[in-house]
Amino acid sequence: MKRWTLAAGGTALASMLMVAGPAQAAIDEDATGFSIEGSVRARAEAVDGQVRPNAPESDAMLSFRTLITASYDFGGIHLTAELDDARSYFQNSRSTAGTSESNALEPLQAYLGVELGGVAGQAGKGVVRLGRFTVNSGSGRILDRPDWSNSPNSFLGVDFDWTSKRGDRLHLVAVRPFDKLPSDRASMQDNKVELDRANPGLHFWGGSFTRAKAVAGANAEIYGFWLGERDRTGRPTRDRELFTSGLRINRGAAKGKFDFDVEGILQRGTMRATTSAADVTDRKVRAGSAHVELGYTFPTGWTPRVAALFEYASGDTSAPSVTRFDPLFGGRRGDFGPISLYGPVSRANVISPGILFDAKPAKGWDFMLKAQKLWLASATDSFAATSVRDATGASGRDAGFQFEGRVRTWVVPKRLRLEAGAALLAKGDFLTDAPNAPDTGDMRFAYLGISTFF
Repeated sequence: MKRWTLAAGGTALASMLMVAGPAQAAIDEDATGFSIEGSVRARAEAVDGQVRPNAPESDAMLSFRTLITASYDFGGIHLTAELDDARSYFQNSRSTAGTSESNALEPLQAYLGVELGGVAGQAGKGVVRLGRFTVNSGSGRILDRPDWSNSPNSFLGVDFDWTSKRGDRLHLVAVRPFDKLPSDRASMQDNKVELDRANPGLHFWGGSFTRAKAVAGANAEIYGFWLGERDRTGRPTRDRELFTSGLRINRGAAKGKFDFDVEGILQRGTMRATTSAADVTDRKVRAGSAHVELGYTFPTGWTPRVAALFEYASGDTSAPSVTRFDPLFGGRRGDFGPISLYGPVSRANVISPGILFDAKPAKGWDFMLKAQKLWLASATDSFAATSVRDATGASGRDAGFQFEGRVRTWVVPKRLRLEAGAALLAKGDFLTDAPNAPDTGDMRFAYLGISTFF
């Protein structure tokens, strides 16, 4: 196993160096309409002071993600396939690393795309995709393909994405999510190859409409998504029936101007309290989330940007209704910091004001610093993604502070990129006093990644 592990890692690194060299040319579309592209990423990460119960206090991992995408364009119709080989090594046997880090030799996408022109008399362009695909909608807080993940979510179904000539966007999806396999710890650590399966008991559908430059140069988006869940053989569920609706108004960053991003999300529906077959009582869901960001980009020098942030997601209370927000298929790297071995903060039972600073000190370089205060929205629910809970509420709501930093640079433009980052969770009273909080001190995390593109 160790010999194979080292060989696999060496092969991946050698491939990265080979494709990054100046003599290597990208494989581009030829006269027949065929094109192929890909990337290889290696990332080393380590964590200490783990906040999650029943997890190792310290852990480390080396992971590799290889993506290869091929497409054949017939002229208005194209076939696209993407292979994802996600592997991880050296993590603890009780590691928090999961299927987002390990999913070897998986056909992540395989779909037929039909290009669209005008719709309902409106000039524009778009595509309808049928098959298996990844998808992003709006801000990605409900439906996203996060770049941090080695193995992002994929879906089986149909995706309609069209943009008018003036920039308005209509996006509709009707899909079944894939279950990532294998999901048992032993198979994941051995990087066992097992094809994912579309979940017959889970359906997700809905859409969004974005009006470009609706108010003062800002885009306005409205959306609604339904999720229906049922038990299936060997997989009991909480039988979620959720409708998640949202409104977002945002204006992108620009030199010498203020930018903003305001998004409010409501979640309604029903779900069971447990996954037990004996539990047949549907509880009402009344949950919500919000994101507020206001920034300014200075027009000279490093063009630094400073932004004030606020995050909120409801948590469960003693009310008969379920009030904990379900983040569904949303990404959280941008709002809540690194994931994988770290990732204590998620869009659930959290209140977090913060401040962000980013800049570009030189061509091909950028860095980011962020500080966030963390509270629980509900003192009796588990905090975010930590599983730390005090059902009595006696441990309070103070989860502490999170600090994050990241720097990136193109070593070879458009070919080879380096990224390094670190995060610190300075635990508050709740994360030290709650009954199941591990006595591990503050949580520290660091990573180094290298990516090559061809």
